Amino acid sequence: MKIIKLGLLGLTLCFSSILSAQSISSPYSNYGVGEFLYEGLPHNYAMGQVGIGTPTPWHINLQNPAMLTYNTFSTFQVGLQTDFRRYATEQASSHTESISLRYLAMSYPIVRNKWSSALAVLPLTTTKYNTFSRDTLDNVARTVQYIGDGGLTQVVWANGFRLFDQLNVGVKAAYIFGNINKDSRVALSGEDLSTNYLVSYYETSRYSDINFSLGVSYQMKLKERNLMTFGAVSGLSKAIEGTQDITLRRLSFGGTIVQQQVIADGQQTEFTLPQYIGGGISYENLNKLRVGLDFTYTNWVNADDSDANEVRNTLLVAAGAEFIPDYQSVNSYLSRTSYRLGFNFKQLPYLENSTEINDFGINFGASFPVSGYSSMDVAFKYGFRGTTDNNLIRENYFQVVVGATINDRWFRKVLYD
Repeated sequence: MKIIKLGLLGLTLCFSSILSAQSISSPYSNYGVGEFLYEGLPHNYAMGQVGIGTPTPWHINLQNPAMLTYNTFSTFQVGLQTDFRRYATEQASSHTESISLRYLAMSYPIVRNKWSSALAVLPLTTTKYNTFSRDTLDNVARTVQYIGDGGLTQVVWANGFRLFDQLNVGVKAAYIFGNINKDSRVALSGEDLSTNYLVSYYETSRYSDINFSLGVSYQMKLKERNLMTFGAVSGLSKAIEGTQDITLRRLSFGGTIVQQQVIADGQQTEFTLPQYIGGGISYENLNKLRVGLDFTYTNWVNADDSDANEVRNTLLVAAGAEFIPDYQSVNSYLSRTSYRLGFNFKQLPYLENSTEINDFGINFGASFPVSGYSSMDVAFKYGFRGTTDNNLIRENYFQVVVGATINDRWFRKVLYD
């Protein structure tokens, strides 16, 4: 059995490069290094995306590394995400679908109940959009098109340490890498022009750097089976460095490059990750009920961002609950299943046409127990963002995350044969 599990681990790691090409499409991913994605796993996702102050021994917590001390099993998690998205303006509508490998993660207790470590590969940002506008001036038709794709991936190494009693601290290091391509095209056509023009400003940015964040947690026992847990996380502002190529192209209307000029080749560039601070609190009736509340404040205004004229500091609020009807039931499989529900509200940092863009989502899901302490995890989210006012785009989306969690005592010495 362990050979199969280790083989599954090796196989999925071979395909981890898929994570560097996220395919979630949104017109609001056009600034900076793209839209920052949620870092939690399905159990967090289904519970409204809480996790800063919500521990669990059965799943890996990547939101607050201090929570890793509660993982006493060797745990491996892998998951896929499907995204269905519909866009609407005042004039038209369209839709897209995508599927991608969402995360790979494993944790192992170095010193049980004292020190646990986790290694994970998951996306940090996604960039994918294709928008355009058209107008006519003096019998000349102009079409401006913006195309972008790519994103940043992070390889995370997190460690949680128990200092004394129920006080835990954690540190998370992330190696960030990835490419982002942006193409701005202007097409001019009309009877008064001797020839039609299609000009492209093409930009490729490659990033590679390291970032750190910290976490802390404390748990109080209210009664024999009732617990209250507090958590906090913080990430300092950090400029990730990279290189950039910029090319000015003249294209045919079929897309063939007619002429090009290299403006920059391998020039140094950087993007400043904003400083953030988050807090969370949860109440748990052991193996029965868990409720949690998180908030995260991100300081975008002080981040060195030259890609947008208007930016704001953002707040994310998430709340959720988990319920297990009967953890020890032997007659009902569904009674041993963990059911989750929650919601979240997120502000996007960049203003479009001086308009604030907000995101609201309702989450739900479950963990279905399988062999031993392992499970199959599913999470769903229905959300919407943006508006059709001020020539903007409203998005409605439905996401599905399906994952597997394997819990075992790896590398344990066999005492009897």
